[in-house]
Amino acid sequence: MGLETIVKTKRASAGCFRRLLCAGLCLAATASIGANELFVFEPAFDPAQLTARGVTMAVREGALDIKGTVPAADSGVVFPLPEKARDLSRFRFVEADLENTGDKPLRFTFWALSGNGWGGVSSFTPDGGPAAGRETLAPGQRGTFKIDLHTRYPGKDVYTPATNPASVRCLELVVGDSRVVPSLRVRSLRATGEAPGEPPDVSRRVLVPDITRDPPGPGRRVYRQLPGWEKTSVTHVLTLPREWQPGGKYPVIVEYTGNVFYHKFCHSTGYTDQGTMAYGLARGEKFIALNLPFISADGQREQIDGWGDIAKAADYCVAAVREVCEKFGGDAGAVFFVGFSRGEYAANYLALRDDRIAALWRAFVGTNPGRPWKPADGAGWNKVGLGWDERAARMQGRPWFAAPANLGAHVHVDVEYLEDRPSTVATRRWLLDLLAAPADSRRP
Repeated sequence: MGLETIVKTKRASAGCFRRLLCAGLCLAATASIGANELFVFEPAFDPAQLTARGVTMAVREGALDIKGTVPAADSGVVFPLPEKARDLSRFRFVEADLENTGDKPLRFTFWALSGNGWGGVSSFTPDGGPAAGRETLAPGQRGTFKIDLHTRYPGKDVYTPATNPASVRCLELVVGDSRVVPSLRVRSLRATGEAPGEPPDVSRRVLVPDITRDPPGPGRRVYRQLPGWEKTSVTHVLTLPREWQPGGKYPVIVEYTGNVFYHKFCHSTGYTDQGTMAYGLARGEKFIALNLPFISADGQREQIDGWGDIAKAADYCVAAVREVCEKFGGDAGAVFFVGFSRGEYAANYLALRDDRIAALWRAFVGTNPGRPWKPADGAGWNKVGLGWDERAARMQGRPWFAAPANLGAHVHVDVEYLEDRPSTVATRRWLLDLLAAPADSRRP
């Protein structure tokens, strides 16, 4: 029986009208925070507006069918939100209604991403979510999976949320599995629930500028390709400080990214352009930042998993540092190394590979690649421990600095320098103190 029928069949007292009015206001309030469909998979919906990796897409029966082409670790679909629809701060969750239409278990991660250096959040939370860091659907199973847009890293030195709910650029389903060709149906993607309390304060977060294909210039982050690599897809990212001028001299921070890895809080594509550590340390001033690639065995593309051809990567590194010193005023006596995960191991495996590349570095940030390798660690990740001590000897007394990020358990991300937390402040102070040291003390 609807509200209109109740009013017509019973004489309402003033108190009744007040109760009805209150009920109407409650219904309106409930509607204001009800589910908001972010994508409507009607026949007119064009899947071309989405970005697919290793999968095909088709709209059928009010849902989006996703089919893999081959088993791959990074297959997936990116759902970009229109600029006017990116502010989801009044909602608590983004939900995905998914069905495994394949004949094998489907492992996946579901993400909300803000870009500009925000690490992103998945359906994993520190106090819940999948224990393994990834979701699983059995063959034929259907389920609803939630992302808490207001999740924070659980560490003691964390000032901002893991992503910015007021600026969600895209959602992403990563359905890659090196053993399974995925097949699934997306029935709904929606924002739900009421946001907790006051909007999060994101003012203490350093925002990393978007990368463009413009010529290099003051304050710009741009894609760049070395001479001789034009017939490949291999590029790197160059960031000149805002105060950059021709003829000036600027210290350089070289960064290497982690392996492709989607797990708990870690949304790591493995690509060079995802790196944020060098920019977080530089803040767009004083330093030139170089984000450099690992390179595939055939030399045609970036290597997003493992080492690829490490000799090619070393050659590229030496050439890129030389170019930035010769063309953009990089200070060859003040080149620093920083890396995340795979990139941290690369401080030894790549940066100390031979005397030629080892000579580039003034110091190492975030790790000590000259430490002795522990026999208990065996060969290490991708056999990084083999030859470790021989390479470590090339440190020759170069300084290094590492302060615990204190982002909390389950957090393996490259955003540690994007807030002025104690470890960030200490690291930047150490860098500036090294630069202030007399020039004759800068080399071991």
